[in-house]
Amino acid sequence: MKNNVIAIDAGSVNTVIYKLGSGVVLFEPSVVAVAAGDNRRIKAIGGEAKKLIGKTADATQIIFPIFEANIENEVVATDMMENFLNKITLKRLGLRPKAILAVPCGLENDQIKKYEKVLNGAGLYSVDFVEAPILTALGVGAPITASTPCFVIDLGGGTTSIAAVSLDGVIAGVNVNMGGSNIDAMLIDYIAQYFNLKIGTLTAERIKIQVGSLNENDGTRMAVNGRDLTTGKPREISVGAQDIYLPIKMFFDKIFEIASMVMAKLPAEVSAEIRRSGVYFAGGTSKMVGLSEYFRDKMAIRANLVDDPELSTAIGGGIAASDPVLLKKIKISAG
Repeated sequence: MKNNVIAIDAGSVNTVIYKLGSGVVLFEPSVVAVAAGDNRRIKAIGGEAKKLIGKTADATQIIFPIFEANIENEVVATDMMENFLNKITLKRLGLRPKAILAVPCGLENDQIKKYEKVLNGAGLYSVDFVEAPILTALGVGAPITASTPCFVIDLGGGTTSIAAVSLDGVIAGVNVNMGGSNIDAMLIDYIAQYFNLKIGTLTAERIKIQVGSLNENDGTRMAVNGRDLTTGKPREISVGAQDIYLPIKMFFDKIFEIASMVMAKLPAEVSAEIRRSGVYFAGGTSKMVGLSEYFRDKMAIRANLVDDPELSTAIGGGIAASDPVLLKKIKISAG
């Protein structure tokens, strides 16, 4: 039972679960398809539910039970989490693991209680809560100690966490209701305006991933299908990285503006350490082409990027799970 411990990063867009001794055992979209008007009749969860976005009839409703890092629908969130747990544990033997849950920095106590209620409802009765930026710093391999702070920008799907942290806690930080989903929405509007083409959320996400770039001269292109806003007929266009550079740039400029505001609140010694070590990026949106160079040019600070950045927080939770002394130091009370 020693290794029967998991770390959960329950994001607005994706949920990642790390199991001690096994690594990342689940990466699923945090989305559920339910029968309209009946939240308890589940039609699909996770990846299967995501495939239905923009393609369902009125009889099916798509729900993201975690919105901007808050539990918005406890019933659906509980069913979703129980489904995820059933994929990685043997429920029939009662082998429910202990859990570490990453929560946004500064999350109100009533919201932490909601997370606790959801996890209890899903069958997890031993849960420790840790502020996500600390776990992210551990997961990206930052040299973090009680006296060695680091600065983390975790660009998630629904939110972005920006914080200076040490093992003593969050020195200064903010959880911003902006993430990769905002880029998708901006691309939908931008392509409608400049190409007279209506596209869906999944198509916008593919555009972001395949041709999104912070390199102004990037020549990557892709074919995009949608509905002509004038004729109503299906139409195909070619979209290049340069075509969508402006909304991509606008998003990251805003994030970096907020990061500058957080940095301005830091003690001088912390600022000096960040200048020396650079900023650590995590979250799937940090895969944007050209991010490192753009950030360095914009902020005059080195950007530290990692492979599989969307897994960083859950991996950090696994590191904490393997070290009881560390976990005791960084966990917070649910009140």
